[in-house]
Amino acid sequence: MPFDLEKLAEIVVALIISSSVLLVAAAVAWRLAVKPSLQALLDNRSARSPGDPVLSRRVTELEEELRALKGRLAALPEGSPTRPLGADVPWRGTKEKA
Repeated sequence: MPFDLEKLAEIVVALIISSSVLLVAAAVAWRLAVKPSLQALLDNRSARSPGDPVLSRRVTELEEELRALKGRLAALPEGSPTRPLGADVPWRGTKEKA
């Protein structure tokens, strides 16, 4: 029984397209339903490892920076800011100093 290559190609293309659509739909569903928020992730991380002082300190610093940025953002007048939000804050590296 000979294979019809045109029909086989149509079937393969249809399978590829349907699997791509299914993958995109699964990604959208994950993004909408399952992905935790940043606050939930921070809460989970800080509650999970209380024995790590470096991680605990970093999470605390991040929460303080987030609160400060929210306060500065609320204090801005309506419209676009005249300068970038963190322009006066010096850049800090990610390595820990001993």
